[in-house]
Amino acid sequence: MNRNLIIIAMLLLTVVIGCKKSEDDRVQPVSLNLTIQAQEGDVSFDVSKSTVKITNRSTSEAYNAEGATSGKITFANITPGSYDIAAVLVVSAQEYTQKTGVYTEEDVTFNAALERLDVSSNTEKQLDLVIGKVGNWVFKQIYYAGSDPSKGAIFRDQFLEIYNNSNTVLYADSLYIGQVEGKNNNNSGQYFQSGSNQYDWSQSIGMTVGAGLDANNDYVYANTLFMVPSDGTGKKYPVQPGQSIIIAATAIDHTNSYADNNGTSVIITDPNLTVNLSNADFETNLISYLGGIPYKYDIDNPKVTNLDIAYFVSGNDMVLNALGRDAYILFKANQNLPAVKNLPAFATPDQREITATTNKYLQIPVSYIDDAVEIMHPTESKRVPKRLPNVLDAVRTFVPAGQYSSQSLVRKTLKTVNGRRILKDTNNSSEDFGYLNKADVSKSASSFID
Repeated sequence: MNRNLIIIAMLLLTVVIGCKKSEDDRVQPVSLNLTIQAQEGDVSFDVSKSTVKITNRSTSEAYNAEGATSGKITFANITPGSYDIAAVLVVSAQEYTQKTGVYTEEDVTFNAALERLDVSSNTEKQLDLVIGKVGNWVFKQIYYAGSDPSKGAIFRDQFLEIYNNSNTVLYADSLYIGQVEGKNNNNSGQYFQSGSNQYDWSQSIGMTVGAGLDANNDYVYANTLFMVPSDGTGKKYPVQPGQSIIIAATAIDHTNSYADNNGTSVIITDPNLTVNLSNADFETNLISYLGGIPYKYDIDNPKVTNLDIAYFVSGNDMVLNALGRDAYILFKANQNLPAVKNLPAFATPDQREITATTNKYLQIPVSYIDDAVEIMHPTESKRVPKRLPNVLDAVRTFVPAGQYSSQSLVRKTLKTVNGRRILKDTNNSSEDFGYLNKADVSKSASSFID
């Protein structure tokens, strides 16, 4: 054969092989088939009006689907990867009342959520939508981000705003507010739950649970728990419908410079970044926990009532995690709940030897809790495992500008009835909350969002 013809034939063969290899190396799309059901007790609900969103954790590409015909939704031709999934079903008040026999004036929301689902090949998964707990008390505003470290107040100006979402007077006496312990890395291992990588509390030394209950899904584990004090009447602190209370970490005017407990000047160079908490309803102060020696930044305002310290694991003050690695709970003590002081506490499951100095976390039944909110870092790669069960908060949320941004989370207004705002409470914080570019302690119209 002619030498030139041989060379041409070899080049053509190389091109063909190269094309074939290029085609074989392309990422092949996959499908995700979801079976969806919504059930409460023995009652099943029509899921044909459910909505599902899946988000690729690497690319942030999101896909939405509605209408689970015959209880199934398929996402075809999606990129392989790790996905977060959120599903929502809103059942009308009329349908819910008819099917369950339980009267409600508000529509009822069912949620389901999965994080880090591996969809590297064609995948089938079942989603069980559950009804979230809805209480009269809700978190209205959560100011965890803090303000600029050099111009503002760092973490010292943090606060929580608790709202009466009912149509009757509620009393804040013996209202508990706490933070939930969780794992702050994504390492997998023997003592962590598969998939989520959160602690597997069932493996904690000495773990006990109620009959038929699960250590991971039917309880949370608190590292702080504060209580609004009571004078015994249970009616010292009335909160009107549509009104709120503000709980400050430190109830002082953070817009002005001041002297700390060591006599050192704390300079605020830009008061527009922070807030005046001197008129807060309550504050946390740990001087009794610290043996009478106050933390230098924890200034006690004698005009603001201190919360009781019901449980506290470590630290100098109530500090909300400014990175967004935290979860908050609230519940009201009543005669139907066992005393908090009698609840057990457990070490994290990776602690295999318990000593007098081992940190233990208070085990609180999910059934106690009126409201719960979990936050997360705005950047996907910096998020840590979810710590609240889906029945309390299906999908976490965050302020977009993150740490020390002065932004606060604010619960959205669902509707207004006779001038009273009813706040949205579907137990899906990504849907229930928006944000303010600057935290607002006024309790006025400017502190709400629609």
